[in-house]
Amino acid sequence: MPAILIGSGCIGIYWILQASLSVSGGHYRLSNLSSQVTVAFDEKGIPSISAGSREDAFRALGFVTARDRLFQMDLLRRHMAGRLAEVMGPALKESDRRHRLMGFEQVASAIVQRLPQDQKQVLEAYAEGVNQAVDSLTVLPPEFWLLGYSPSAWRPEDSLLVVLGMEEDLGWTGDAERRSSIMEAALPESVMRFFIPPIDHYTDRLLNGKASAMPLPSIPENELSALLNNNGGSEHYVGLVTDVPPPKGSNGWVVGPSKTWDGRAILANDMHLSLRVPNIWYRAEVRYGDVRLTGLTLPGVPLIVVGSNGKVAWGFTNIEGDFVDLVSLELDLVDPGSYRTPKGKVRFGEREETVRVKGEVDFTFKVQTTEWGPVLPESLLSKPAAVHWAALDPDATDLHLLNLDAVNDVQEAQTVFNRAGGPPLNALTADKQGNIGWTYTGKIPKRFGLDGSVSRSWADGSRGWAGYILPEELPRLVNPPSGFIVNANQRMLGDGYPYVIGHYFDQGHRAYRIAERLSDAKNLTERDMFALQLDTKVEFYRFYQRLALSLLHEHNDKVQVQLKQNLTNWDGFAERDSVGFAVLVEFRKLLLDAVIAPFMTKCREYDPEFRFDSAMIDEPLQQLLEAKLPALLPDKIHYRDWDSFLLNLLIQAEGNVSAHNSADFPKSLAWGAVNQVTIAHPFSDSLPLLRNWLDMPKVAVPGCVQCVRMGEPGYGASERLVVSPGREGNGILHMPGGQSGHPLSPHYGDQQQAWVEGTALPLESGTSVHRLELVPHGG
Repeated sequence: MPAILIGSGCIGIYWILQASLSVSGGHYRLSNLSSQVTVAFDEKGIPSISAGSREDAFRALGFVTARDRLFQMDLLRRHMAGRLAEVMGPALKESDRRHRLMGFEQVASAIVQRLPQDQKQVLEAYAEGVNQAVDSLTVLPPEFWLLGYSPSAWRPEDSLLVVLGMEEDLGWTGDAERRSSIMEAALPESVMRFFIPPIDHYTDRLLNGKASAMPLPSIPENELSALLNNNGGSEHYVGLVTDVPPPKGSNGWVVGPSKTWDGRAILANDMHLSLRVPNIWYRAEVRYGDVRLTGLTLPGVPLIVVGSNGKVAWGFTNIEGDFVDLVSLELDLVDPGSYRTPKGKVRFGEREETVRVKGEVDFTFKVQTTEWGPVLPESLLSKPAAVHWAALDPDATDLHLLNLDAVNDVQEAQTVFNRAGGPPLNALTADKQGNIGWTYTGKIPKRFGLDGSVSRSWADGSRGWAGYILPEELPRLVNPPSGFIVNANQRMLGDGYPYVIGHYFDQGHRAYRIAERLSDAKNLTERDMFALQLDTKVEFYRFYQRLALSLLHEHNDKVQVQLKQNLTNWDGFAERDSVGFAVLVEFRKLLLDAVIAPFMTKCREYDPEFRFDSAMIDEPLQQLLEAKLPALLPDKIHYRDWDSFLLNLLIQAEGNVSAHNSADFPKSLAWGAVNQVTIAHPFSDSLPLLRNWLDMPKVAVPGCVQCVRMGEPGYGASERLVVSPGREGNGILHMPGGQSGHPLSPHYGDQQQAWVEGTALPLESGTSVHRLELVPHGG
């Protein structure tokens, strides 16, 4: 009897899982549809939507996206609204608290009220499509019944929450400003300038040495020596310096007619984000009237984010700019419930937030608000600080990028970009006439009285924001003499530009490598552009290779002899079988903490949790390693000189890498033994028995953080797109995972292998396999 019950239960669960799979084909009646819409699905589940109007097309996009990605969409909106803990438990309480404090739910509601009517109509149509898709499902996706809840109706505000989620993911720099503010308080000015240089040498070369009027600072030996002698020992700085976290960035470039074999312009774009199952993007083709859009959408948002309209192709990379300020508040000495402003004393606002928590009692907390934004719960340098952030301004976010559907050339596209709200990004474009261009999109603040790098008081009115840079003031570049434009999150402008864009740009190695390849290139095709996206050459590590080899002198030590051979034979690439490269990556990581951290100890007197990272950290690190000043030797107690100190780190790095033995990589120093990616489902940690079913298989991948083929565990290219407008049939697009978020769907992971192996998949959808007919209700 128990066996029968267990068997019956398994059959029941399997039936539910099968029933929760959406059916690609069929005939459905949709309310408010003005005319019939046809959706053709190809062999990879990619929809091609044909409609009579923009609203009908995006209503259909909402319908098909929800049937494939409903749980993902629900998590995206819950994350930003601060409502994850109510369905997923106490581990998400702190995330919910942060998002409730920021007030993203209120911001999204305010954005909807301000939008022009055409954008509202698209949002409403998309929401209607999502909700009618939910109604069409016989059984909800398995995540819902595993968690025991049903999704609420989708609202236009929810789509804006998803947009704000991307703004948060790409644009939050409050932690960097906190770090810089603490450094300013704790360290001499010369030391702070040394460790946060204005530019790296790769970017400086890309900008022809004209980026900054300030030269790279020299080593402030006396000030650093004083810090070193008072750091209190290594126990005070262990883990203080982290390796640079991967930028929330991307690679993007466009080439003009002088670079291609037939005089066309071609765009390439691969966006680097956290890797997950399902993938953050959803592939789609959307047609209405004369409009033909092909590319990627963000589930929950009615927009082709990157792609082509047949006349213009566009792609984005993160600016790595600064659109956040932490405003240091001056409390009124007589009335602590008030703070000083240019208008005089003002009382704090207050609102109450209640977070529901699955399995626990709800918890309620109060949020203090100011005219600049909400007050953070953590003080900064013993003073309260408010967040002033473009993402919290309802006027800074919209769906103006919808108007890319009708642009005819690069100049028209740049006008749309410059007027659009949403995440501030680098926008790269190519058009059918052979023009190429770059500009910014999104709202970028006009600061006065400060540069935004550190926290300041705005109480006397001498500092603040004077709105945003006007569309006509944003920089544009069209058809440069080089015949190409590249951005890989590096700084694009020199000091001559009148407004502050940011301080935290990525170092320019990836951009430099791309430019190096394109400078010499001729007769380029889409396949050549795709091959460049997979480039793993990484000259960035040649410095560390030379340093390591200079330390290995002991010919009777087997470890040193073998290590020297491996490092000597490293070919300069980050391929799976590149032997020696993993040691160099680990060596650099150990150098960052061992060489830089001792000078940062004093910062922990101001914040015990202080950690230092900077995309430009290799500039001061390499200066110190080249100079090897005796006074700045980090550990004088255990080492007589720099070389013995560094050799110990190198041997330690070799040992750390050797621990990564793998059956697939018997040579344990091979890069593939270390650089392995598992793309995980949100449930896989809590349901380890289902991990093999939910997650993409763990696999070694080429590439590295400094490579054009950006990649490390959990992070990398979320898509790779190559397209020439008007020649979409030659275009290339692939992404990890697949179209569906359902583990039983054949499209859950059917694009994964192409992504891993770097195999080109066509941009346009293939032969129709299933057909979905959407007709007006009553039709």
